[in-house]
Amino acid sequence: MDADTAAEAQQIIYLSSAITARLDQLGFRPHADTRGNIIHHLAEAAVLGKKLAKEHLPRFLDLPLDRRQELAQLLVDMNYELTELKEAIGDMEPALVELMNFVSRD
Repeated sequence: MDADTAAEAQQIIYLSSAITARLDQLGFRPHADTRGNIIHHLAEAAVLGKKLAKEHLPRFLDLPLDRRQELAQLLVDMNYELTELKEAIGDMEPALVELMNFVSRD
């Protein structure tokens, strides 16, 4: 595991813990899979979104046009990250709707 991957994993672990605490504060205790989907995928989506905003997009905007191979590789990397983000959101969406409904009931 490289340093960037390890740092992302640590961010996901930190955010997962914070999200777990928040769900506990809300009293949201659905089926374990529902809760786990929110915890893991929300943390993952946040980390992926931050990476896209802070690293990939600025690099895409700043790379000189004559460095087309680097641009092409960067776009492949961005596509991968966007696919991962889409999957995280898709996996989390039903559970997030359940959480929204739970919070709205109060």
